[in-house]
Amino acid sequence: MEQASGKIHIKAYRFDPANPDQAGFQSYTVPTAEPLSVMALMAEIHALDETFACRTSTCFKGQCGSCLVRVNGRDALGCVTMVQPGETVTLEPHSKYRVVRDLVVDFSQPQEG
Repeated sequence: MEQASGKIHIKAYRFDPANPDQAGFQSYTVPTAEPLSVMALMAEIHALDETFACRTSTCFKGQCGSCLVRVNGRDALGCVTMVQPGETVTLEPHSKYRVVRDLVVDFSQPQEG
């Protein structure tokens, strides 16, 4: 693992319901010498780009589920999933719920199919 780079590279899914045909991935780089949770990375992306929509946890213990996202193709809790400096991570909305915007899903509306 290349921790000397001091950066985490993120490919984040972007979706705007006003322009659904433009959905896709956008790249971000977060400088860090320490491992960060996916939730912290989402907050960093939002600080870099205020148009980026994400939901962060209130419990920070992996219990409430409000930070559910898809990390590198697997559904995960963002508050307890760690990413190391030097890694590239792909973030997408949780696979079981309808996407509202970017990484935000509607937990009351499961995906059909």
